[in-house]
Amino acid sequence: MDNADNLFNPSLAAALMKLDPEDGEQISEYFKTHALLTREKALLQASVDVSRLDLRIGRILNVRRHQLAETMSIQEVDVGENAPRMVVVSKLGGKTNLEELQGSLAVLLCNVKACKVRSVVSQARLLCCSSSDDCIELLAPPTGSAPGDRVTFLNYPGDPDRELQSKQKVWELLQPDLLVDCKGVANYKGCGFEVKGKGLCRAPSLTNCTIR
Repeated sequence: MDNADNLFNPSLAAALMKLDPEDGEQISEYFKTHALLTREKALLQASVDVSRLDLRIGRILNVRRHQLAETMSIQEVDVGENAPRMVVVSKLGGKTNLEELQGSLAVLLCNVKACKVRSVVSQARLLCCSSSDDCIELLAPPTGSAPGDRVTFLNYPGDPDRELQSKQKVWELLQPDLLVDCKGVANYKGCGFEVKGKGLCRAPSLTNCTIR
């Protein structure tokens, strides 16, 4: 607890002991632990930026509605690998003409841990723009993009994680800062989603909305 001692004012510990000699030490230890955990959380958040996300361009080869959920759809997506990835998307199935998605390009988060969604294993996350649950559209890559192209950020040059660890909640920490601006450009803290040499990713029609 040496680190916690540096974060906890000794005079406060002494005051607790004076007020409650029996339980003061236990209360003091509680606050020391809380102070240390709070600092560790702050340090973790400071080390998390968008470069840890493996964002790639993918082409939707096939799309169908999920048999077990009307609001879900299943996409087979080419992200420049030997085999396509299966992606399960919630809500998009009930808000979009799925036939229009086939053959289109999209932006995918590829280093999420594969998970089963209603009996189907989802191997990536399809990024969507949303102003509400009733208004959802796919984030659009720039013209000339190809499956496997990386989406990068000028101010955040780090390498992505091999696989995002669920305990670290990297996506959950970053997602609130993934936005579409007033010009329809996708950005993280004002830094655009860029495919080098090809341009910026955009929302097809939405502005001032979230990316999820």
